[in-house]
Amino acid sequence: MQALSFINTGIFLALAGALIWAAGTDLRYRKISNNLSLSILGLFGVLAASQLLGGIDWKTALLWPVVAATIVFAVGAGLFAARLMGGGDVKLMAAVALFAGPSLSLTFILYVTFAGGLVAAATLLHARIRSADPAAAKVPYGVAITAGGLWVCFQRFSTLSA
Repeated sequence: MQALSFINTGIFLALAGALIWAAGTDLRYRKISNNLSLSILGLFGVLAASQLLGGIDWKTALLWPVVAATIVFAVGAGLFAARLMGGGDVKLMAAVALFAGPSLSLTFILYVTFAGGLVAAATLLHARIRSADPAAAKVPYGVAITAGGLWVCFQRFSTLSA
């Protein structure tokens, strides 16, 4: 059992690192790699396997997190279709929602939305300072997703040590 806790700790540290990487690349290039979202998906697979080995039922370990992530992806796909969100952002948010599961997904979305508003305001301010067209400014929403995702990591990590 101690080994599973150690593995889960490593998974959440890797998730936090991947999220920080996502924020950095989104800030710099305004792009989030599909490979990064796939890596997070792989981390979830390892987490689910360790939970199943630890005796957690398959619905809690797999089914409900996948349902939550599917709902987040569907809403995000609608936002993408309306040109309100980038495709990389949608995929990253759905991947993180796997870790949030149904119990943390709404709060995760709330934190992402709040942080996204702050990032958007900072992006518009930066565009005005540079005398650029604020309407053409692309918001690096990966930064906001990272903020919400780090909150999820903290919440899930704190339950490991409890």
